[in-house]
Amino acid sequence: MTNNKVLICDDSRSIRLMTKRLLQGNGYQVVGEASNGTEATEAFKTHNPDLVLLDLVMPETDGKTALRQIVQHNPSAKVVILSSLGSESDVEECLRSGASSYIQKPFEEDILLSTLSEL
Repeated sequence: MTNNKVLICDDSRSIRLMTKRLLQGNGYQVVGEASNGTEATEAFKTHNPDLVLLDLVMPETDGKTALRQIVQHNPSAKVVILSSLGSESDVEECLRSGASSYIQKPFEEDILLSTLSEL
């Protein structure tokens, strides 16, 4: 069981709700949610989570920009990209920009949980 604080960033309310239930049911503390990249960056600064789950395709500010802003604020931030974009160039760009891992949606619950536990 873990007590890691997690920030969930996705423009889909249903994805945020499903992910929140999964994480809370497995001992994670969801400290915030964001529906766009601007909110994600602000919520990261406010809540200082241990882990961030970040979608790439979001309104206002996209996930790639939010990733760069989060890592600039805290270079040791642990950010897991959860996205339907799965091209090799997207994955490589995110990992170069500081993402800890990249999981393509739709994701398997056990893959998400094992990835988070490794971080």
